[in-house]
Amino acid sequence: MHTRRFIQGSDLILIAVLLLLAGLIFLAAARRPASTSAQLVQDSRVIMEISLGEDQTFSPSDFPEVTLEVKDGRIRFLSSDCPDQTCVRTGFISHPGEYAVCLPKRLMLRIPDSPSSDEPDAILK
Repeated sequence: MHTRRFIQGSDLILIAVLLLLAGLIFLAAARRPASTSAQLVQDSRVIMEISLGEDQTFSPSDFPEVTLEVKDGRIRFLSSDCPDQTCVRTGFISHPGEYAVCLPKRLMLRIPDSPSSDEPDAILK
């Protein structure tokens, strides 16, 4: 009596190739260079450019109830008086395309795709 094996040799090769491909994609995404600046945006308008080169903790002049922290080339909302604290829980961002949003204040902290990019990622009305 002949029994069929559940996994064939060709199946193992296919699985190995797919795992290798997934690993390469992961490594390529993880190696994106960190940015050197961030932008604080309100209502699709950049209100502040922030250098990520020097560690600092500060509150933007128009938003004294919000505290931002720059540390080791990354930035985050350290504190805010908004009720849900989603912006604070987002944590540090450092790579192009990453962002943290404080909806009650209509603030977005983002890492632009290029240093001169001041185009909004989205427009909310």
